[in-house]
Amino acid sequence: MRFSLLLPLLVILTACQPVPRVFERAPDTENRLLRLSDLPGILVQPVADAPAATADGLARKMVEALIERDVPAFLTSRNRSSMTLTGTVIDPGRDAHIAWVLYDPQGEEIGRYEQTLEGTPIAPWAQADPSLLETFATGAAPQIAAYIQEDVKAEVVTPAIFVGAVSGAPANGGPRLEAALRQGLRRLGARVATVPSDETLIATAEVRVSPMPNDRREVAIAWAVADPFGAEIGKIDQASPFATSVVENSWGELAREAGLAAAAGMVELVSRIDWRDGFVAPETEEDDGNTNGDDTAKR
Repeated sequence: MRFSLLLPLLVILTACQPVPRVFERAPDTENRLLRLSDLPGILVQPVADAPAATADGLARKMVEALIERDVPAFLTSRNRSSMTLTGTVIDPGRDAHIAWVLYDPQGEEIGRYEQTLEGTPIAPWAQADPSLLETFATGAAPQIAAYIQEDVKAEVVTPAIFVGAVSGAPANGGPRLEAALRQGLRRLGARVATVPSDETLIATAEVRVSPMPNDRREVAIAWAVADPFGAEIGKIDQASPFATSVVENSWGELAREAGLAAAAGMVELVSRIDWRDGFVAPETEEDDGNTNGDDTAKR
């Protein structure tokens, strides 16, 4: 059974259009300039805990995708300035994903990107279907490239989103709604943070269930996205009537549909904001020009 939610979006956005560029080089040939110089490049390792053909094939597709982003990449050669990109399949039984981690030449982590595997057909994945592997590589490559390219960072990378608390959901259903939002964000290519920090956005939600005639209830979900300083940057409001039995007995499916729909609106919201200047801290009294030595301004 599937449900649909009305999804009015209340947002104020700033457009920022990426400009694609292509770096031409045959992906299967070794880049001798990289081997002979100290130009930074990325050594892509086979994906751990994936079928053998998939592990190698996905690494090859990632090399191709990075080269198309003007990032030197290779499978076998490296120099003392080379970075390393690893990929690991993580499947705890649900929310399976690939954890891509970029390391600097000293082995320190530069950045991490989690790409969802949930819902991927088993046969094409096990058989290293080229189209499927290309889809994964082209989806992750811009996020990896952005860690080392300032211009790409301005065009592509948006802050990671930490999914915070959901309040008011019936039958302690908040965690299900949170999980559905995380899954939807990863599926759409957004970076999802596991912990909040001064570099992450925070998404929260408040659920209200109101009685309606004819044994129905209105489920209203107010999502809010805030910066690390608590300033709200946008809202997504969802509301739709359901039979009481659906709200009481099928909340898991309802939450899944709501979370996936909200993720689409959230990605649209965040991707249209110009993040080149990062987060802007709120002004303090000193910023406002108050230089008085007493506490007059605090009264």
